[in-house]
Amino acid sequence: MKSCLLLVILPFMTLTSSVQGHSVESNVVPDVDQPFHTLEEQSHAAWDPFKNFFRKVLTEDKSDLQVIVKEVLSLMEYSVCEEGDAIQECDPDKNWLLGCKCKSEFSSLGSRCSRVPCELVQYFKDDGPRIMRDFLAAKNFEEMFKVFMEPVERIWRILCECRSVINAATNCAPHYDGQIFSLLSLNKAEFDKIVGLLDWELVNEAVHGYLGAICGVHKGEDCLSVFNTWQVLGGTFLDNTFNGEDVCLSRLRAEDEVKAILESQVYKEGITMKSYIEGMIETTMVMEEKIICDADCAPEMQEAYFFSCCIKRAGEVLSSEDMKEKWVKLIQNGWSLVYPGDAPDLSGAVDRFMSMFRPAEFCGERTDVYKKFNDQCDQLIVTA
Repeated sequence: MKSCLLLVILPFMTLTSSVQGHSVESNVVPDVDQPFHTLEEQSHAAWDPFKNFFRKVLTEDKSDLQVIVKEVLSLMEYSVCEEGDAIQECDPDKNWLLGCKCKSEFSSLGSRCSRVPCELVQYFKDDGPRIMRDFLAAKNFEEMFKVFMEPVERIWRILCECRSVINAATNCAPHYDGQIFSLLSLNKAEFDKIVGLLDWELVNEAVHGYLGAICGVHKGEDCLSVFNTWQVLGGTFLDNTFNGEDVCLSRLRAEDEVKAILESQVYKEGITMKSYIEGMIETTMVMEEKIICDADCAPEMQEAYFFSCCIKRAGEVLSSEDMKEKWVKLIQNGWSLVYPGDAPDLSGAVDRFMSMFRPAEFCGERTDVYKKFNDQCDQLIVTA
């Protein structure tokens, strides 16, 4: 099963990938005759951009950042880590990274949250080398996911504590007046075109909705810690699959369904994008039904993947009618950025995709383990 973050954005991610006979997850051409070999290649290819970037910014022995990278980070730190809370007249040269508009937005957030840009730069500067080195040294997907989730959880915690940062970012992005484009000799007109097309109020609402699903303590559990553990299990699932372990936590038991997914990834001449995307979503859901709902493995799947009331709450929030409407609108809003023409109506595909977030209803009569767990969560009362 895919991670929560990837699950939420997959409908939009499918639009950004090549459709000329290639996999929607990578540039690996699907080979139906070797489904798990293809799946392994796709899974590795999905992480290659991160690995390539890490190799570029680290020294040859991977012990530290390249000198030029450290110098740039120091300049960024100087630009965003101004001491004190007083809002002074903006110096465009000093605030070359954020620009005066974003500087003003973040400065208005108060002493704690106004320092989030500084905190993120310092975190990458101080902890980045170790995280990237450990990621490159990971021997399997479980180790890789564990390393990757460390900074993801850190960023989640910052945003959960300072949700006003989302407001500041979405307010200032369309009006960015920093110097990063001129310094890197990049075309700001393209950036302005992209941000001008996006509905930033909708982006703001969707991000806040997502944070509302994953943040905080629920039924006595720290939900961010739960999601860290939960998503690392996705790496275990992949390792079991590629190591040939025919167990419940493996896709080997869904070989026919995986083949169907690979077949659906090949773009056929004359097919509409609506039909293409709906086909990929449907074959993926058929596989997930096999993985999640099979009566023989459902108890183990429930214990491994749906073990927390935090997960139940997140699934219900993210698949609510309000959030599904936002996912559809985001796809429609961003469609022109990745594909020509008007956006098709993908509300049915989104509804089908998000049904997986409610496994009790998703599986129906095939198993009752998820319903029993839901009942336990509903009845659980936690006292301080």
